[in-house]
Amino acid sequence: MPGKTQKNGSTGGGKMTKEEERLLLESSRQVSGTASALFYGNAFIVSALPLWLYWRVQMMDLITYGIVFVAFTIISTMLLAHAYKKTKVNMKHKIAMKREAAISKEISADMNSGSGKKLTKAEKDERISWKKNEVADSEATTFSIFYNNTLYLLLVLGLFYFLRQFAPVVNYVVATAGAGGLCALLSTGV
Repeated sequence: MPGKTQKNGSTGGGKMTKEEERLLLESSRQVSGTASALFYGNAFIVSALPLWLYWRVQMMDLITYGIVFVAFTIISTMLLAHAYKKTKVNMKHKIAMKREAAISKEISADMNSGSGKKLTKAEKDERISWKKNEVADSEATTFSIFYNNTLYLLLVLGLFYFLRQFAPVVNYVVATAGAGGLCALLSTGV
């Protein structure tokens, strides 16, 4: 029956209240298209950096090993982008909780400083929630990129060193895929 109240207190219709939309936005595990493009672009750049190391230090010819370079750059790009997304989702809520008091204080100060317009408690809570979500999203994105880039590059350098006795192509494949895989694995527990 339309309009009938369910056990959780919401109506059976397809409309969500503003409160439900706000809560859904705050707890969303989805990454926006802009953030996803940023993640893939960053992941590609960072995944391509080891190419210089293997080209100049290991003297691997770009033409001869081009297919291997392209394939494993794409694989590590996908693994790094996955790590970025997981880290961002895991950190967003933690950051939002830490920033809530400061954002509430800032919004209250802005409202009291002479805008002349008095807002209801619901409007004030909505502004605080929106601002908190925006700040947490931005900080989580930045942290995720920094953390995973640092981890990936340190792992590549470490594996490059420890696998130095192997053939350069084996070293490259294991170092890039291994570093990307470890980043993706470790991103679930941040």
